[in-house]
Amino acid sequence: MGGSSGRREGRRLRLPLAAWFFIVVATGVLVLDLLDANAEVYHSRESALRLAFPDADSVTTRTLTLSEDEAQEVSDRSGRRPDSRLVQVYEAWAGGTIRARGIIDTHNVRSLPETIFVVVGVDHRVKAVHLLAFHEPVQYRASSRWLEQFEDETLDRDLVVRRDIAGIAGATMTANVITAAVRRCVATIEVGCAPPPGQYSEGAAP
Repeated sequence: MGGSSGRREGRRLRLPLAAWFFIVVATGVLVLDLLDANAEVYHSRESALRLAFPDADSVTTRTLTLSEDEAQEVSDRSGRRPDSRLVQVYEAWAGGTIRARGIIDTHNVRSLPETIFVVVGVDHRVKAVHLLAFHEPVQYRASSRWLEQFEDETLDRDLVVRRDIAGIAGATMTANVITAAVRRCVATIEVGCAPPPGQYSEGAAP
């Protein structure tokens, strides 16, 4: 009798395959929900433009279509090819001249994306880097104070982590990917927005 009861007890502990499948799916949904809970969007496109260009009379958009040679030039200058040869550039106007340009760049940090706004002056110095969205866990997020390091930087060999840019303790990957994105955006503006020879000077209205 005892053995029979033990076998019946064992059968009651077994779960059908369908039940195990449900548990796996439910667990996956829970994990995704937790990841979504980490997602932070700090600015809409409109608020991002106000943040990046507070003194602009107007902001226009310009779509760059980089040639293969230009894409290679961006790669040579920044150390990484642009993700696309079509790049949208925002141009801030005041007093009839371009005062700054910016690129909104989205890239993965570890396995999830973040979005930054890289603002560049007409002298091709970085004016600001703003974090617009971050979907990794918050402990990997760059602080506003850390992003301030990029202000007034130019695209040179020292614009890298552990030279002009300090790292982020526990978030080395974040520091590296943001720095790479800033380099790529500055290079794209340098290559794609330079006026043709003999035409209007940099920053002047065409």
